Amino acid sequence: MAGRAYTRALLAATAIVLSACAATPGADVQATLDPEANLGNYQTYTFVQGDPKEQGAITDPRVQQRLQQMVGSQLISKGYAPAAPGQDAQLGVNLAGNVVPKQRVFVTGRPGPYDYNWGRVELGGYQTADYRQGTLFVDVVDLARKRLLWRGRISEALSEGYSDENWQKVNRALAEAFKSFPARR
Repeated sequence: MAGRAYTRALLAATAIVLSACAATPGADVQATLDPEANLGNYQTYTFVQGDPKEQGAITDPRVQQRLQQMVGSQLISKGYAPAAPGQDAQLGVNLAGNVVPKQRVFVTGRPGPYDYNWGRVELGGYQTADYRQGTLFVDVVDLARKRLLWRGRISEALSEGYSDENWQKVNRALAEAFKSFPARR
């Protein structure tokens, strides 16, 4: 009898852990390179900003600075250098994004005519998980020709606030996106 209780408790704990993992999906990372772009021929970059009133504009200076540091480190690792003050850059990097509240709903209880109710869940009940979905676009453009050369898009489930966990998720997703970014020659 004690073995059955232990097994039920273990199964219940496993279900809770799995539902927590499923509550916030992993990063969705996409990167697109212009097939005619020859990014290896460029050397310098600078961050550019669109109209701060446009949808997706990142207006929080702390967020903007942190994202620029993360993207800048990816570009430097690929052999690109930030333009010196007063120097014209060849590449422009624009960051845009948003964070929206989301909720996942999980049906609980017995889905069939058999009994596996462990005494904690009512038939036909549900549980919810609240989170925030952050999406970031990184556009790299040829400043002289005003042409988009590469776009990275990451979408990630985030917890509330500016936690280190959130920044680590964003940094991992950016590293994944920049795998397709060509290194300088």
